[in-house]
Amino acid sequence: MTEIHAWAKRDEFGTTLALIDHGEDVAAVLYAVLTQTAYRSRIERLAGRALSDQDIERLCTLAFLHDLGKANSGFWRRQFPKMPRIGHTEVVGALFHHSVPLRDQAVVRELSDRIAAWGAAEHLTAVMAHHGRPLTSFSTPGAMSGSSTREARCDAGWWRPIDGYDPLAELARLLSAARLRFPLAFLEGPPLPDAARFVALLAGLTTLADWLGSDTAHFPLATPPGLSRSQFAVRQAALGVTVRGLRPLSRAAPDSFAAAFGFPPYEAQEKAAAASLGAIAALEAETGSGKTEAALWRALALIARGEVDALYFAVPTRTAATQLHGRINRHLARILGADAPRAVLAVPGYLRAGDEDGQRLAPFTVLWPDEDDNDARWAAEAPKRYLAARIAVGTIDQALMAGLQVKHAHLRAAALSRALLVVDEVHASDTFQTEILKTVIGNHVAAGGRVMLLSATLGSAARTALLGQEAPSLALALETPYPALSGAEAAPAEVKTGGRRKEIVVGTVPLIAHPREIAVRALAAARAGASVLVVRNTVADAVAVQQALEAEDAGNLLFRVGDVATLHHGRFAAEDRRLLDTEIEAVFGKVDDDQAPGERRGRERRPIVAVGTTTLEMSLDLDADLLITDLAPMDVLLQRFGRLHRHRRDRPAGFETPRAIVLVPEARDLSPLLERARHGLGPSKEGRGIYPRLAVIEATWRLLEERARIIVPCDCRRLVELTTHPEALDAVAAQKGGAWLDHATRQEGGRVADMALAAHHRLDMAAPFTDLSFPEDETVRTRLGADDRLIRPEVPVVGPFGAVVTQLRIPGWMLTKAGPIPDDATVAVREKAGAEGVRFTLGAVGFRYDRLGLRVE
Repeated sequence: MTEIHAWAKRDEFGTTLALIDHGEDVAAVLYAVLTQTAYRSRIERLAGRALSDQDIERLCTLAFLHDLGKANSGFWRRQFPKMPRIGHTEVVGALFHHSVPLRDQAVVRELSDRIAAWGAAEHLTAVMAHHGRPLTSFSTPGAMSGSSTREARCDAGWWRPIDGYDPLAELARLLSAARLRFPLAFLEGPPLPDAARFVALLAGLTTLADWLGSDTAHFPLATPPGLSRSQFAVRQAALGVTVRGLRPLSRAAPDSFAAAFGFPPYEAQEKAAAASLGAIAALEAETGSGKTEAALWRALALIARGEVDALYFAVPTRTAATQLHGRINRHLARILGADAPRAVLAVPGYLRAGDEDGQRLAPFTVLWPDEDDNDARWAAEAPKRYLAARIAVGTIDQALMAGLQVKHAHLRAAALSRALLVVDEVHASDTFQTEILKTVIGNHVAAGGRVMLLSATLGSAARTALLGQEAPSLALALETPYPALSGAEAAPAEVKTGGRRKEIVVGTVPLIAHPREIAVRALAAARAGASVLVVRNTVADAVAVQQALEAEDAGNLLFRVGDVATLHHGRFAAEDRRLLDTEIEAVFGKVDDDQAPGERRGRERRPIVAVGTTTLEMSLDLDADLLITDLAPMDVLLQRFGRLHRHRRDRPAGFETPRAIVLVPEARDLSPLLERARHGLGPSKEGRGIYPRLAVIEATWRLLEERARIIVPCDCRRLVELTTHPEALDAVAAQKGGAWLDHATRQEGGRVADMALAAHHRLDMAAPFTDLSFPEDETVRTRLGADDRLIRPEVPVVGPFGAVVTQLRIPGWMLTKAGPIPDDATVAVREKAGAEGVRFTLGAVGFRYDRLGLRVE
């Protein structure tokens, strides 16, 4: 039967949900969010005052009206076959900005007068942006220019009666229903708080409420008999915020660190919970010193004090996230028992909540192992919901998108606002990401959120920038203690950690361009009984060494998954990465009695060679007898050196002392790399590259030449500052002169350009909402790696290690010649090559996926 009234939702069977009923649902959820969750304290902080009952009802009335655009006749006609898909967001602008006849209609005047009396013009604009982007028709530029456009005139036409349907009459019914539901909102009273950050948080919370209120698991289209929709919505909203994990966590905390983790704390871990650190804390300590446990202990303390209600653990890479996710889940189970929240793996392409994996059956349908309905699964099913999880572990880009003018940024920022944001390995960010991270931190702290920065190799310039402090001179930076705990309200103080004093023998050899010689050295060590890690800067160089190893008839000395020889890098399908990570930790992991509770036990150690890239630097619990690594920035090398002698165990003869071989170019001159990058060193054609700043590489090489031994942690501060501090790098460029000064100038120009790009794309929460107009610009996606594409085979294929591969992530740069590729594209496998993998084509580009990973053919 044709629905003559406005409708909001419709299922495949033709059942509709009235627009008024959907307004009831979303308003009830927002009311529950603002009265039953930690978000109340956040929004009141930004409002600058406590919210009255009338304030709450007015905000909920705006949420009730969030989909008022669906009253337009074009949307109403979508219930009929072959009707055009008319939208419901920008068309609202015609009511208020683009049509004088419409503005003179009684219901529009009433609504406009009400919005004016409440001081809610900005608030209405924010609520209307519930699909994730500020509306052009509501922005100041759109309102100024849109009235004469053809699109605006067309939008106004959709508010005229058609086929017995009167959109303005339906709008009047909607407004009357809102008045009945929230009568206090319509009485006289002071205007709503108008702080821009308050309005921005309202935008994100409204989107969250819309998502929860549109969840048919809790808000089915049909209302149960004997209940009004209002009664039903209130009941379901209370259930929804509970099941979706939005109610406050229990503040009960373990009595002590030892009770929580099963071992006594080091000084750094115990002091990490101190309130005196302020809203932002920073822990700088060597690899393997217990920083993860320190961050968790701080999170537990902040929860107990009521300062946060969630945790997001951000790391630089997908591989690091998958590994850390398992550790966090094991810690949570130990600390909180059977009722512990399950951590979401916030990495696109995965569907993991706790230790369970879901299977996507359709764009909005996920099959889980059982019928349990919980917050972790709900948050895991869509990247836009990751930050709404109680506990999530993911990549830093998920948090950075809360500070960029990208779709759903306000939702991400709002969801994150109740959390402790832990940023691990902060040094791994480039200038653009660092500037956006500063924006995220500023917005987050302003809303009452908390931040903890972790790094083994954070230079003073980066630390002070993120803490909002003045950078010290090089001389003062060199005097800063290490390991150190500092904060927004606390200067760096030396702390003891769980790391061991380690003296590493370091030597350079000019073999960076010779994969066969690298393979020969690695195999010689393995044949002498050593476990050897070979870390290259690029995937291409890693593959070259792997192929050279296989050509040397290495036999059982090669790293394998099952019986398949392979290497470790980031261009493997998620299913295969899981097997790679598990196996690399099994053969290089902990095997002796100093294993911490809950950690996985590795196999008995045997001689082996494993080749990989930067995926081996962080989070993986690896312990090698010998490290062979490409030359890289000193902070990166220190991360790689952390893989040496990580655990206490007996070493083979000749490898009792940790030893690192650093591969360098044949000529002691980096000048050829000023114009052309090689082996990940130097700028690419676009001026970027993996490690583009050659002054950093030169400073690192000089320090390696000066000392045959590096003592960790004693030397860490000096090594990092002398290779990252601006004064030190300027001195290198000045000494080299000529083309080096030009290179430094270009790099500085690139840094300034990155800062300008970040300033242009950052989301300024302090700006009026009507000033916002998100750009349609792919540059931001590219800089965050968000232009990668998840490609699904039309039929799942068996990967090189026997697992079924359901999708592959293609880096955006590999697709530059392929033409536009849609998200979630499917491809036909062009050729199955047995043990050699599969081949497929995207646009004009051919790809192969096999035991060596994804490659362009």
